Amino acid sequence: MRTEDGELVRQTLTGDQAAFAELVNRYRDAACGVAYHYLGGFDDAQDAVQEAFVHTYLHLNQLSDPGKFAPWLRRITANACADLLRRRGDRLVSLDEEEARAMSGSEQDPERLAARRVVRQALERLSEKTRLAVTLFYIDGYSQEEVAGFLEVPVNTVRSRLRRAKQKLREEMMDMVTDVLTEGKPDPQFTRRVVEEALRRAEESRKAHAAGDALRHYDEALEAVEKLPPDAEQQRLKMDVLYRKGAASWFPRGKEEVIKHYEQALAIAEALGDRQNQAIKLSGLGHAYASYNRQKAEEYYQKALKTYQELGDAQGQANCLKALGGQHFFAKEVAPGKRYIEQALPLFEEASSQEWVAVCRGILNLAAEVGEERFPKLIAWSGWCDVLEQQGDTVSFVSQPGFGWCERKEIPATLDINSVFYQVSSLNKFLDASVPIGGGWSGDAFSYSYQPLRATVTVKSASERVTVPAGTFERCLLTEHVTTESDLPDDAPEREKQLNRKVRCGTRRAWYAPGVGLVQLHVQQAEGAEAMIQLREFSVQGEGDDYLPLSIDNSWTYGWADILPEYVAKEVYRVAANVGDTWYLENWRYCMWEEVS
Repeated sequence: MRTEDGELVRQTLTGDQAAFAELVNRYRDAACGVAYHYLGGFDDAQDAVQEAFVHTYLHLNQLSDPGKFAPWLRRITANACADLLRRRGDRLVSLDEEEARAMSGSEQDPERLAARRVVRQALERLSEKTRLAVTLFYIDGYSQEEVAGFLEVPVNTVRSRLRRAKQKLREEMMDMVTDVLTEGKPDPQFTRRVVEEALRRAEESRKAHAAGDALRHYDEALEAVEKLPPDAEQQRLKMDVLYRKGAASWFPRGKEEVIKHYEQALAIAEALGDRQNQAIKLSGLGHAYASYNRQKAEEYYQKALKTYQELGDAQGQANCLKALGGQHFFAKEVAPGKRYIEQALPLFEEASSQEWVAVCRGILNLAAEVGEERFPKLIAWSGWCDVLEQQGDTVSFVSQPGFGWCERKEIPATLDINSVFYQVSSLNKFLDASVPIGGGWSGDAFSYSYQPLRATVTVKSASERVTVPAGTFERCLLTEHVTTESDLPDDAPEREKQLNRKVRCGTRRAWYAPGVGLVQLHVQQAEGAEAMIQLREFSVQGEGDDYLPLSIDNSWTYGWADILPEYVAKEVYRVAANVGDTWYLENWRYCMWEEVS
């Protein structure tokens, strides 16, 4: 028994992905007919239809009458076609262009190309409304009643348009019209691709720092995958969702959930004989065990390394070697740690992995400065790469790959506040010189719990005078970053919410000197410590007034104000590489306790 459109819409809104797949199956050909009508090419038509279905999935709650899904989809498809036309310059694809595209394919039949041209020319002689009815009727044998429902016109109107079309086109053309339009309908994998793309877009929309929504989304995806035919492709999709769910489970569910999903994904990769994915999952399990079971972590990393070596994957090998080096550094075994990092470095360079090249160099520079004898005295150390994006007056924090270690029982809370650019990165964009005094920006911020935090950045002044160990600086820009808990209900464990209050929430005030960079940062955590981090040394190439001058080899060294003389703490940044708007900053720091004689 056919389920009504309205019921399928309601089921989709409750998270039933199979219901959405049924809607795609039901209307994909009709939507393709509409798109072909507007665009005149099957490849463009399928692109527009996929975009239209993704839009309907993400905005389904905006459909006031679920029973009107078909005409709503038709309008969205028309809009998707209009968008595509705008992107390529407000024009239809010419017949010559379509032939050129088709000829670039691997197995094109010249007779079929000629037929397409004749059919296109014939259809273009029809009126717009008649042409659309013909396209829908012949593209997959839709009944006249179905065409009428989709176009929201009476059945008699459809019959009349088809009759006029047959009269206008020579009778012998009709078989060719049917053949060509049927040839261009979506292939059997179209539904699967649309569902996958919809899930990907849904993941992005829910990825706005809301862990609970993300995990529920993955559960929905797993449920949908189970309803697909149990073939190799279904298993690959399931493996991918399980691994992604594991990665999303670090906060707030913890390492046990991560390991469970990673192991399930690995089992599928092994059953499929997929060596590349086996290596990825083995490496992921090594990472999951790294913080509490060194033996298991190294076992998985070594297995992954061997697999990557067999595959000739430089990036994969480098990741495993870097991780093994990290395990030795965590155990304060400097010599073997350095050997692994030194082996990883040229492989990262071969793979053009700028961020991990910077991390490796930072770790080696840290080890060289501290020395093997003093390294065991460290109570905290890290090597990161701060990836920043600069566009005009705006600088944003993109990511911070790397690793480190901290003995939290020994380190003062003040010194546990570190990594200056990370501290001001709640909203990614942390600097915008075009914003006037008193202006600012706000949005959702990363959270350890289910609900995102709320962050606001305000430009407070551009005339500050700041004195730090590196000197006295005039006309400094002052920005204030305030991060608070969400007003939305949050049923995450209390420890995650407490972690937000101690680490993420609070007020940060950052001072930037023109032509120098960040010279001072004051951090007041909501339920934690307070710290004043100041610039000690800097080296900046050239002249200019940028509040954060980014140029290769520019460097900044920071220290903490008002700490006991027994503690030695240092944080160093160096601009290591630049690709387009993206800048890679080598970042290493350490903290140790030494007796004062």
